Order: sequence, then structure tokens, then C-alpha cells
Amino acid sequence: QLNAIIVLLPILILGPSNAFAWNIPGHMLSGAIAYQILQRENPSTIPIVRSVLEKNPWYETRWKPQMEKLPEAERDEMLFTLAARWADDIRTRDKTESRLLWHYVDFPFKPEGELASIQVVEPPQENILTGIAENTRILRTGNDPPRRGVALAWLFHLIGDIHQPLHAVQ
Repeated sequence: QLNAIIVLLPILILGPSNAFAWNIPGHMLSGAIAYQILQRENPSTIPIVRSVLEKNPWYETRWKPQMEKLPEAERDEMLFTLAARWADDIRTRDKTESRLLWHYVDFPFKPEGELASIQVVEPPQENILTGIAENTRILRTGNDPPRRGVALAWLFHLIGDIHQPLHAVQ
């Protein structure tokens, strides 16, 4: 039995690590991808995005010091990566900005042939879709620069989240 425990314990500990792939590095990657697409397809948009993100309350104290460690040519991409992870960072550091229900939507999924006893539950009213809509509205019509900086960081994050299958289905 001890041999079985020695073999199984590392598998149990290390095996589920892929389930946690949509973590902070995953969000940073989605920010880098967004930057690279804009760099290739519409580079004139990058200074506009940067100017909005520079108004985010985290910019001066948290993001700018990290970016200043990099060569100038790499700073915009780093800003995109930091913005994309921001919504997960605030869960523990600034709970007033944290909106847990905005990170996912539990669409019902019941394949044909499932037992009748399996109940389908509609998603709550507040979810990732309402979060995307609200932050898009703030970004388009808002006139409060810090709030627009927060809204854009939310959008970076939520667009990454909605592409994660476990953030979009029950």
C-alpha cells in the first residue's frame, strides 16, 4: 500500500495542474496576444489603449514600476499583460473593485439522453456578459478617466475568461 501511495500522490498533486491553466500567466498571455494582434493589424491603436490604461488607479503604483524595469520597446506589451491579469489581482488586494460573478457565466448544458433528474439552472442575472456590457458602456460613454482605465482592464480580463470553457458552462 505504501508503494501505491508513493506512486499515486505525485499524480494526484501534479495531475490537475492543467485544470488551473487559466490563471494569471494565462491571462498575461491573452494580453500579450491582444498586443501582438494590434501591433500587426492596427498599431496606431496601441497609444490610445495605453493612454486609457495609464489612468487605471494601479498604473502609477503597481504597473509603471514593473514596466520601467524593461526596455522602452517592451513596455506597452507588458502593460497589456498586467491589465489582463488585473481582475484576478484585485480579488485579494482591492475587494471593492472585485466582482466575482463577472468572471463567468453558467450556461446550462444537458446533452441529449441525460437523466431527467439532472436539473438545468439558468445563469444568474449578473455574469460575464453583463460585466462585458457594463465595461464596454463605461469605456464608450464614460468621462471619468480612472473609471475608464478600470473598465478597459476588466475587458482585457473578461475577454480572456469567456474563452475558457469552464467559465462558460455549468
